[in-house]
Amino acid sequence: MVKTLTSGLRSTFNVTVAEVDHHDLWQRTAIAVAAVAGEQYHLKKVMHEVERYVDRWHEVELIDSELTLHRPED
Repeated sequence: MVKTLTSGLRSTFNVTVAEVDHHDLWQRTAIAVAAVAGEQYHLKKVMHEVERYVDRWHEVELIDSELTLHRPED
């Protein structure tokens, strides 16, 4: 199920996806999604859509999400 979800996120949103925690647990995982955009507004919109995509999966329960934005140093 995790591979199907991460593959769907990659192909739908053109983002980088990785399983980053809980590798030793059978029914739990943590997934990180990363993206780069020229405009902060666009990046927030994409990440919001990613969260909605995951939330629509009835097979999974979204426990928490966190958005962290990094700006390049000038």
